Amino acid sequence: MIERWLDWDSPGRLLILAPHEDDCVITAGGLGLRNSSLGGATRVVYLARDETPGLPERREAEARTAWSVAGLGEADLRFFDLMPPLECRDPEKLRRAATALRRIINEFEPTVVVMPAFEGGHIHHDMVAALINRLITPADQFTVFEAPEYSPYVSLLNTPHRILALTARWLFGVVAYVGPPDGIDGGPILKLRMAARELADKRRMLSAFVSQNAPSLVATRGYPDRLVARTGALHRRHPFAFDRSYLRLVLGLHGHLPAGLVNRLLPVQLGTIGRMGTITDWNAEWNNV
Repeated sequence: MIERWLDWDSPGRLLILAPHEDDCVITAGGLGLRNSSLGGATRVVYLARDETPGLPERREAEARTAWSVAGLGEADLRFFDLMPPLECRDPEKLRRAATALRRIINEFEPTVVVMPAFEGGHIHHDMVAALINRLITPADQFTVFEAPEYSPYVSLLNTPHRILALTARWLFGVVAYVGPPDGIDGGPILKLRMAARELADKRRMLSAFVSQNAPSLVATRGYPDRLVARTGALHRRHPFAFDRSYLRLVLGLHGHLPAGLVNRLLPVQLGTIGRMGTITDWNAEWNNV
C-alpha cells in the first residue's frame, strides 16, 4: 500500500551522496546503472572514511570495482573525509562538511540528488541528510530523493507489516522480519522499475563489497532501489517522535527487565548507530548542546 513504481527513462545528471562505500549501491545502484545506460552523467561522492586501519583503501577499491559494472570510471567517484568519527560530536567538522557539499553540488550541477534518509538508523546517514537540507536554497532546481536503509522506526499506522512480524516473533519465537526499508512518515516509497538484467547487475555490484559481508548484502539488499521523494524542507529535530515510539518502549523496558529477554521478545535496532540508546538529535550534533 505504501509503494509506488518509479520510472527513469531519460538521461540526467545524477549525484549520489553516500556516507560509506556500500551505501551507494544499496540506495541507488539501479539508478546509476540505468542513467549510465541512457548516456547520462553519474557522480558518486563518499563522505565518511572508515576508521579501521587498512579498510579505507580496501573499501575504495571495492567501490571502483562495483561501479565498473555500470561503466563508471575513476573520475566519476570521489572520496572525502567529511563526517565526524562515528562515536563523536564535532559541530565544526559538520560546518566544514556543509561548505564542501555546497561546492560539490555547484561543481557538478546535478538534476537529481540521492542521499540517505534522516531516519535514525546511522548517525552518518542522518548528518548527510540534515546537511543537505540545511544548504538547499530555492534557487536549486534539482530533484532530491532520500533513501531509507535501516531505520529503527516501527509504527502500527505506517509500518503494520513490521508490527505483525514482531508480534509473530513474540508469540512463537520463530519469525524475524527482514525486508526492504520503509520511510518514517507513512509517505509513499518509490520502487525503481528495474529489468531482471539490471537487478542482476546491481547484485553483482553488491558482491564487490567483500569487506562488508558481500553474500549478506546480496541476500538482504539486492532489491530494486527504494526512494522517498523530498517535497519540502526537513525541519524535524529528531527523525521521528521518539517519546511515543516503540524504540522508547524497548529502551525503557531495558531498565526493568533482563536485556536479553527484552531483545528476544521485542527485537529492534536499539537507536541510531553511533548514538545507540537514543536517536539522532540534530540540534545536539550541530550546536554540541
